[in-house]
Amino acid sequence: MVDIRSIGNLPPQTRVTERTGASSVASSRKATVTESAPSSDSVQISQGAKEAQIVPRLVSDAKSVPDIRPEVVQKARETLERGGYDGVEVSREAARNILGLL
Repeated sequence: MVDIRSIGNLPPQTRVTERTGASSVASSRKATVTESAPSSDSVQISQGAKEAQIVPRLVSDAKSVPDIRPEVVQKARETLERGGYDGVEVSREAARNILGLL
């Protein structure tokens, strides 16, 4: 029979035998008390994980905004009819806004 406990360079597990009687119950309770985790354990969350937590909220916010906002379309239509979007500065501002989204 092949011993597979050492596969993956993991240390072989020690064999545990079951005891019967009151002494095994007392020893298992003692083992539980003495094998508790040290109180100096800590968890560090990476910056990437913190940023990833924001994504579901942003997706939810984006889904709550309608694709087409009629009041914005109407305002743009009126400004276009008045010639408000003519000029180099308007084109530059639009380009800056588009680049800011990328």
